[in-house]
Amino acid sequence: MLAAAVAVAGCALGYTSVRAIKAAPEGYMGKEIRLQGTASKAGEPGRANTYLLRDGTGEIMVVTRGETPAQDAEVALKGIVRGVVSRGVGWSLELRVEETERLR
Repeated sequence: MLAAAVAVAGCALGYTSVRAIKAAPEGYMGKEIRLQGTASKAGEPGRANTYLLRDGTGEIMVVTRGETPAQDAEVALKGIVRGVVSRGVGWSLELRVEETERLR
């Protein structure tokens, strides 16, 4: 049983959480990271090459040059964290990950 728990915990080793990126974006900006989670809102109209990745700690937009994953597909990827300043009611930093390689 302990071996199974260690194996499951080991799956997350080497992956960055969305929470960590959003908590300290300056530490990740322009750097390649690895993410894993569930894809949602893939290929919505006007955003054909994007999807949301949810990892249990939050969600982040992923931009891909490849095919978008199926809804609710489990995804692992390498990507570079980027930020876009947008203006609505006030100024905000919108984070996204530009996918460089789909791992699964």
